[in-house]
Amino acid sequence: MYAQPIADIIRQFEVAYHIYADDIQLYVSFDSKSEEDISAAKFKLTECITEIRSWMMINKLKLNDSKTEFFVISSNRHVKAIPQLDLKIGESIITPSSKIKNLGIMLDNQLSMKSHVSTLRSRVNFHLRNLSRIRCFIDRSTCTHAVRSLILSRLDYGNSLLGGLAVSDVRRLQTLQNSAARLIFQASKRTTASPLIGELHWLPVQQRIEFKILVHVYNCLYGSAPGYLQDLINKHHSGRHGLRSTQDHTRLAIPKTKRSFGDKCFSVIGPRLWNNLPSYIREAINVQYFKKMLKTYLFPK
Repeated sequence: MYAQPIADIIRQFEVAYHIYADDIQLYVSFDSKSEEDISAAKFKLTECITEIRSWMMINKLKLNDSKTEFFVISSNRHVKAIPQLDLKIGESIITPSSKIKNLGIMLDNQLSMKSHVSTLRSRVNFHLRNLSRIRCFIDRSTCTHAVRSLILSRLDYGNSLLGGLAVSDVRRLQTLQNSAARLIFQASKRTTASPLIGELHWLPVQQRIEFKILVHVYNCLYGSAPGYLQDLINKHHSGRHGLRSTQDHTRLAIPKTKRSFGDKCFSVIGPRLWNNLPSYIREAINVQYFKKMLKTYLFPK
């Protein structure tokens, strides 16, 4: 409540933002081909941060200049066209970072999520090694609970951001789940993991990603998701009457994108996965029933 005026300051500069407790994130977009647009975005961002810094000083708070991070996101095609940018925050000159940590998720400047996958693999392998050392001293049930707490929770955290992830990176994450399943059953590395994962009633990594995205879409449609997510989901309206798709009121509009870079957006991949679901799942009466039917539908046959 004390920091609420910061939002009023940001809105004056027409800058998009997210505020998490003491963490403030500002977003501006620009045309990478226009030097004028780049300069305007940089000026707007600098002036906004300067105003926030002044407000903090007046209210006995401190904006830590050295901990401020600056990040430029662009597709692989346009990243080379963007000139070297920097921001002056107080007495510090901030240059763009190649990757940043946002609420535990590692983001790279092309949103490929490769940095996050590499970081996640390192953390999960650490816990897998530790569990393997004590596996002979615990029973299967205890090991299963430990794996769910230490391994699956990390694989599931923020995995809705992995929609459209490269197949090679999905495989890198799947090997972690495979190793966890073998650990529970004390199976050798040569043992096929798919039957073990099926016996544990776990969805594979790709299906877990789709499951999370679809749950978010369901919550957006029924008003239990944040407003900024609900604004990204729109019902499908067709001008051609008499078609079967016009009679299905649960279908969603899929925005057109010019490049594959945009296909990873929640506003695109969410409706695309949703429209592929059978109508009886899309019409679920509540989120618990929806999750139950969705898991059955996504579970490998």
